[in-house]
Order: sequence, then structure tokens, then C-alpha cells
Amino acid sequence: MNLTKVLGIILLITALGIVLALIFFGFKVVLGWTQIMSIDIILAIIMAAIVGLIIDFIYKRYSPQSKILKTTVTHKPSNNVSYAQLILPNNNNIIVDGAERIIGREDFVGVISTDKLLFIGKDHFKVNKEPDGFYIQDMKTKNGTKLNGVEIVGSNKEHLNSGDEILVGKTINIKYTEKNR
Repeated sequence: MNLTKVLGIILLITALGIVLALIFFGFKVVLGWTQIMSIDIILAIIMAAIVGLIIDFIYKRYSPQSKILKTTVTHKPSNNVSYAQLILPNNNNIIVDGAERIIGREDFVGVISTDKLLFIGKDHFKVNKEPDGFYIQDMKTKNGTKLNGVEIVGSNKEHLNSGDEILVGKTINIKYTEKNR
């Protein structure tokens, strides 16, 4: 929230309070009161604006970030180790560069609507690195995971190849690529 919005809200609340005071107490009473209390009113408005800005700063500083902000890679890796990359519809990437990575609902926050997020499990599927490549395994989710249009059944692991399409929870298509660093 920026300063303009904060000031707009404060002015709106102040105007509403004045209108309600005029209705309940009458014009003469309110006019006499505002002449006596005008400095106090101005100070109260200034203090409300300062407190609003402080609360906004604290909220932005200490509110938790989603996993997508922590896992998005914006630079090119430099060494020669293979890694898996899941390309989301908004062109952000989920990188799998360890032995395994569990992908779930939190990885798609900000990518799809919150209504569609409900179809994705908290821990939806897992990508494992094995000596002969990467494998995908559904985590026994209600809405399942499809690899190139074929449902991954039970606890089976399916080998991933660069260019594969993964349908997660019947809601979001992501593309799999494998790269060397």
C-alpha cells in the first residue's frame, strides 16, 4: 500500500465521521467543536498516517514469502552437472539440482488462481535424480499427475525426458527439460 492509498483511506474515514457527526449532533455543534479541536484533529490525522505507514512497512518486511519466490532461478548455472528444470506457464522455473525435490501447491502460488490451487496437493509429485536420469513419481494425490497425457499410477516412477509435458492435478501444464550446467 502506498502513501496515496493510505491518505485516501484516512480522508475517506474522516469525511464519513464528519457526515455522521453532522447527522447526529447538528451543524452548529459540530462547527463549534471543530473550531476548538482543529489542531487536535490535524495531529490525529498525521499520527494515523504515520502509524499506517509503520504497519505497512512491518507487514511487508516480516510477511512470509511463497516458495516460488525462493525457487525461481534467474541466472545461468555455471558448472557441468545435470539438473532438471520444470518450466511453468509464466516462464518461471522450478529447478531440481539435488537428489530429489517434492513439488506441491506452494510452488504454484502466483502462477495459477487460488481456486485451481485447491486441485494440487500440498506435496503433489516428486522428481528424483538417479544414475540414468530423472524420474517423476505422484505422491498418491487425489487429482493425480499425468506425464505426456498418461496417468502416473500408484507409486510407480516414470523416466523423464527433455520436452515431456506434465499435467499437475488436472489444472496446470508444465514442461520438463534436462540441462547440463
